[in-house]
Amino acid sequence: MGRVALAVGLLVALLATLSAFVPLVPGLGLLAILIWFSVPGVVLGWRLYGTQRGGGLAALLAGPAWGYVLSSLVLLGLWAAGIRSVPVLMLAPIPAIVVVWPARALSGNLNLPVFTRKDLAGAALVLLAVLVIVARPYSQVGINLPEGRAYRAYFTADFVWAMAVTSEVSKGDVPPRNPYYLDDALHYYWLMHLLPAVEHRAAAGTLRLEQILLVNGLWASLMFGGFFYFFLRHFVDRPWASALAAIGVLFCSSFEGAERLWWTGATLDQLRSVNIDAVGNWFYQGMKIDGLHRALFWQPQHLVGYLLGFSALLILVEARESWRASLLFLAGTFLSLSMLLSSPAAAMLATVAAVYEAIRLMQARAWKAFVPCALAAAVPLAAALVLGSVLQYVDTRAPGNPLVTLGVNRLATHRVWLTIFLNFGPVAIVSVLGAIAAASRGSLARFLPVLITIAVSAAFYVLVDVPDHGGVYVAWRASHLIFMALAALCGFALQDYWERGGLARWTMTTIAAAVAAIALPTVLIDIYNAQDVANRADGPGFKWTVILTPGEVAGLDWIKQHTAPASRVQIEPFSRNRDAYFVTAFGERRMSGGLPTGLIPIKKYEDVSALIRKMYQAQSAGELHDQAIGLCVDYLLVGPPERVAYPALSAMLDGSPHLFAPAFRNGILDVYAVTGSWDQPRCPH
Repeated sequence: MGRVALAVGLLVALLATLSAFVPLVPGLGLLAILIWFSVPGVVLGWRLYGTQRGGGLAALLAGPAWGYVLSSLVLLGLWAAGIRSVPVLMLAPIPAIVVVWPARALSGNLNLPVFTRKDLAGAALVLLAVLVIVARPYSQVGINLPEGRAYRAYFTADFVWAMAVTSEVSKGDVPPRNPYYLDDALHYYWLMHLLPAVEHRAAAGTLRLEQILLVNGLWASLMFGGFFYFFLRHFVDRPWASALAAIGVLFCSSFEGAERLWWTGATLDQLRSVNIDAVGNWFYQGMKIDGLHRALFWQPQHLVGYLLGFSALLILVEARESWRASLLFLAGTFLSLSMLLSSPAAAMLATVAAVYEAIRLMQARAWKAFVPCALAAAVPLAAALVLGSVLQYVDTRAPGNPLVTLGVNRLATHRVWLTIFLNFGPVAIVSVLGAIAAASRGSLARFLPVLITIAVSAAFYVLVDVPDHGGVYVAWRASHLIFMALAALCGFALQDYWERGGLARWTMTTIAAAVAAIALPTVLIDIYNAQDVANRADGPGFKWTVILTPGEVAGLDWIKQHTAPASRVQIEPFSRNRDAYFVTAFGERRMSGGLPTGLIPIKKYEDVSALIRKMYQAQSAGELHDQAIGLCVDYLLVGPPERVAYPALSAMLDGSPHLFAPAFRNGILDVYAVTGSWDQPRCPH
């Protein structure tokens, strides 16, 4: 009865969460598509684990993410072939099911933890925790208020970037065009955005892009919750301990909220305007670390990338005979899929898997297996690298900073012990107790994959960086992997000390409860802040809540409805500061130049934006027109920021309608068509 009640509660919570940001019927339709695209992974899980006790449940927990990406790969092939018929594209999971069918040949070599009915309750609790985290923030994204459409800044920076990418992918170019630079490909790992792009194209305005992406993000978060539980059960025998460890790491990962509340005496109202999960960086200039809960907010591509990378490691952990080349081919396939979604995480987890496999082979004295195993894993990884190159994921030609730098990251070493304690303290305390318990039981070898993950991720955290991201990009990914690995030790600590009984049980219970109570404010404050669109204060260089006024919404809707998808609608990037996505995300049109935060190297975007600024500074309409034509601008957009920065601009444009034809104006946004822009043969449309 308890398990039935929990299942019903989970279903009700899911429906309530879904209906909070999308009409329920189309929302269920989008969810049905996501479930359908996940089927190949469930089939793969069943073929791998179906002969073992609880294998069906294991397939349901681990398989959806596998299936989503395998189906997306088939979808990519159809899309690249020029197929745009939605009914045909929706058949993508069928070839993926055919491809995974032979996986049964590996099932006899895999030793899966035993999953029972108790695991249903454990997994359901984790999924409920996921819904508690995302429900309210999701419901407030793009909410319509009397003063306009509201987006909570900072927390939604990744989300509006996903809007811009998905909009561009939906236009059908392969590879997609770069909406921030003239005649360039979109150098970004956009596979995760392909299915939402197809859905957005098919919806034709009946659903907002935000709603489609939120449903996709909700499904990614649920896939993560299920897999996180599946991952922990490989190291923790008790379902309840696995569930508590997963929930504890999601909700109690940091002491930063407690530091602000009790150490500095800040009020809750003051903390509305603090990036509470970056206190170590904002106030102590250390590394900026995000808890796992933040990945649930707006980073579905990284979530699924983590799952695929850890899947490769788990396949090796489950293997009885680690020297089979077919096993390594499957592990390499998981890593290659991870690389197409979150390349830094894939690089770390590929290193972890390689080290662990090498140790297994040495323990088995399978010296002759090294080369065949390495080659088997390398084949799918090489294929992923080739595909990424063909799709131009990485900008290898533009001048600027190197794509990756090696050396000590100064953020990682500044006030290192304080920031590590603030960022990782709660999880670290419990996981150390788990390591002590494992050592006393002689079970530390069981956690070898976890320890390797922590060591490799820590090395990347300190020694590897991607420039133009403030020194934090690789550390963000590394910290998430560390949290997932430490959760296994936390679960073992809860399980082991409880089973010892007596003083050990109550000591562990007291410590875990105290740590959780002190850590919980960080995530609770973060969840509140992520949905707090009532906060209209100025942040450091940005507004905490971005408001699109009704006039701006009307102007952006006009742009989407009355300009060609390949049009270039230009704003002045510097005057709008962090509103780089004003046109690309909200207007769904390209610019000739802009300042995105998601693309590197940044230098070429700064250079072209300087040319855009020079164009807006022109002293005559003729000079402005010549520069606009030279930059292949089709429409000039003038709003409040441009009017403030360039007071004479509107009069200049209005005085030359033969050069700048008024296309739309409502007193807030003015859109001018640049005469002759479409006649320029050197300007590709």
